[in-house]
Amino acid sequence: MRLFAVAVSGVVAGVLAAGPAQAARPVQKAVSAPKVTALAVEQSTVDATSGDATVTIDWTVTDGNAAATDMSGALTVQQVGTDGRLIGAPRSLTFSFQPQWPYQASAVAGTIASAEYSYAFPVPQYAAASTARWAVVKAAAQDDQGGVLTMGRQKLAGFDAAFTATHLVDSTGPAYDGLGTVLDQPEYLYNADTSVTTRYRLHVTDADSGFFRGELVLAGPQGATASGSFRVTQDTDGTQQCGDSTGYDTHDIFCTVEVDVPADAPAGIWSVSRLRLTDASGTVSVAKGLSQDPVHITRNSTVQASDFAISPAQYNNWNTPAPLTITMKPSGFQGGIASVTVLLDGCGGSVTDNPVIAPDGTISVRATAPPIYTKRCTVTGIGLTDGAGESAAYGTAFHGPALDLVATQIPDTAAPVVNSASLDVTSVPASTLPRNAVLTLDVTSFVGVDGFSLTVYDADGEPVGGMSGGISSVTSGPLELVVPLHQGLAPGAYTVGFTLTDAGDLHTQYGYPGGHGAPVPGGPLVITVTDA
Repeated sequence: MRLFAVAVSGVVAGVLAAGPAQAARPVQKAVSAPKVTALAVEQSTVDATSGDATVTIDWTVTDGNAAATDMSGALTVQQVGTDGRLIGAPRSLTFSFQPQWPYQASAVAGTIASAEYSYAFPVPQYAAASTARWAVVKAAAQDDQGGVLTMGRQKLAGFDAAFTATHLVDSTGPAYDGLGTVLDQPEYLYNADTSVTTRYRLHVTDADSGFFRGELVLAGPQGATASGSFRVTQDTDGTQQCGDSTGYDTHDIFCTVEVDVPADAPAGIWSVSRLRLTDASGTVSVAKGLSQDPVHITRNSTVQASDFAISPAQYNNWNTPAPLTITMKPSGFQGGIASVTVLLDGCGGSVTDNPVIAPDGTISVRATAPPIYTKRCTVTGIGLTDGAGESAAYGTAFHGPALDLVATQIPDTAAPVVNSASLDVTSVPASTLPRNAVLTLDVTSFVGVDGFSLTVYDADGEPVGGMSGGISSVTSGPLELVVPLHQGLAPGAYTVGFTLTDAGDLHTQYGYPGGHGAPVPGGPLVITVTDA
């Protein structure tokens, strides 16, 4: 047995082997990540009061990965206070080695290994003070091989890429209107097991600097509060996002904000109490003492309900809206029940104020199944509030205990029936063509006839005309259909076959050649075209 000493990259490794020495594995040489090696601002001072001032920022990014062919990233420019605190909105300067939209800057010299960039950065016209210092506070990039560059204020401090600007003073914070819950925000939320989220929408304007960010605070019972923050961000295509809302101008933008109310938060009414808005210059406006858009947060610990039911279990809405009744038995309430909200999937819900409590202790709420196409109504949420303001919530819409309340459309099992059929003419001269005959039917249909087709056949059973379409629903009685008789029909006997279709898509055929479909009551529908 022999011992071999192998030198690898300055390190001696001992290898114990029983046979001939094996070749040492080559050591992968570390590839240096992208980094900023030069960064400067050409102008140390600038007057931005005109609104069109720029400063030129120059920087160099190196990349030690020879396989890299492209890189993209962004510099962040932001106002810096005398105490080093970052003020207002950060401004992003995007760049790409290969010129491409929507990046603002591309390389002006060099290769991917050492690329030089330059960009005329637009200096904001407004700031919170007449003089402000701005600096490049962050650099981030990634090449097409996965190499990542991240440099914050501390690493960039040595470059001292900063300038001082004279501004118009923005002394007024953002304004707002239209603050309220989003359209699908539940009025009740059950938070016994997990946190719940309330969502709001508002319109923000700021004529000078443009809106940057905000905070919305809810107040609940026992002095409890919950808050949610929101801000304007910019997508790669240049559009702005503020929560779920998309905008194109931070001076006039809609925003959405979410507030999480934790599971251990006290039950009761939670309302918007305070709104703080900050514009891009760092100027703040605050609206406090608010009390609006209440949401009922509950654990169902005081007011409760049971014995939920929906009737009828099958409804007939084939021709008109169908009424539904949802019943329940509340308990633990004080001062009666002030309000009941019922939400349904597929059907119209309702809010009932001061429902009557029946002798058996139940209350009833009405709902409606829209006509024809609503096949299923599922109760997704029930919320109750008593006279003392206590509440209870049930169903998935309110994140509450499950409900099993479903009503369905009564099925269509009977196709239309024709009781009698007649033509207004049975003989027409060829010289009077084209013209129409009228077919009158006496029909019976549980769900209503709403469509038809008819065909005119010659003596050989070949179609020579016809028509089809939708009609106003007919459940019983007369139904008139037009039979077209085209010009050029040769003298002879012509037979009419027709199909009736109801709202449930069941159909019945009558009078077709070859015995297809049912025979026409009273005999075949025959029109004779004469020579005269």
